[in-house]
Amino acid sequence: MNNNRTIDWIILDWGTTNFRAFAMSEDGELVDRVEHKLGLLQVQDGNFAGQLEVVLSDWLGEFEHLPIYMAGMVGSAQGWVNVPYVSTPVKLENLATNTHQFTLPWGAEATIIPGISHCDESGSYDVMRGEEVQLFGLLEITGKSTIEAAFPGTHCKHLQLNDNKLSSFKTYMTGELFSALSDHTILGRGLPEQYPSKAAFERGILESEAGNFTNQIFKARTHRLFGLLDDSEVHEYLSGLLIGNEIRELNTQHIYLIGSKALCMRYERTCQLLNKTCEHISGDESFLAGMLKIKEAMNNDYA
Repeated sequence: MNNNRTIDWIILDWGTTNFRAFAMSEDGELVDRVEHKLGLLQVQDGNFAGQLEVVLSDWLGEFEHLPIYMAGMVGSAQGWVNVPYVSTPVKLENLATNTHQFTLPWGAEATIIPGISHCDESGSYDVMRGEEVQLFGLLEITGKSTIEAAFPGTHCKHLQLNDNKLSSFKTYMTGELFSALSDHTILGRGLPEQYPSKAAFERGILESEAGNFTNQIFKARTHRLFGLLDDSEVHEYLSGLLIGNEIRELNTQHIYLIGSKALCMRYERTCQLLNKTCEHISGDESFLAGMLKIKEAMNNDYA
């Protein structure tokens, strides 16, 4: 903790499986942070206030006067409050004017940032919660108004921004598909311990374009049967297939990758092999920058 700065407000990134809290100074500098396996699934009987009070009292001691700004699945139907989605196209100001505000049991004010929905030309919908904050933080960090970005994760988001507005986005279940295929199909059954393999990962990337994708996935089995893939390399090959298939969907040649370094490194290598350029930006950095801009926009509205 930076003891030379006073904590003036708190930011929460509260998702389905994880909880991150950031203590901020008045001028928007990070003072301290904490992370817990306290996602929505771990909160019993909807007692979000009680769980939050325990975390904050253990971490900060005196916290009762600090306003709290939250984003993520905490604002979903399964979360603390179901905050309605804002529909595309969306500017940062649209998020600021559609927040949900309420008073916490200990008297502090709480704000939940809304998620975003997008309806495509076929009339089908896509949604996000949490990434919208990182997205507008990315605009602040890069100083650009038109970009395309990917947010690797369990449900990866591809987003397009034009003239500072989120115009469209798509969700890819890359991470969840990897888990399901590895743990619950014949592809992963009876495998020995898996080891890192650059060759197997890159083979998956390059073969992700060949034929029907569900047929290509089955190659994780036939490659093993005919000695083209070692039993210890199946996860790496599947990872390459899935990420390669996803990155091929991006239309632009330059992509911003937002998230953890370890996962984004896989996407960076995929971009290199598929002749795309990319730039990695820290997920925490973009989240904090975005939340600071939303808070500023809210204060301007209420000034």
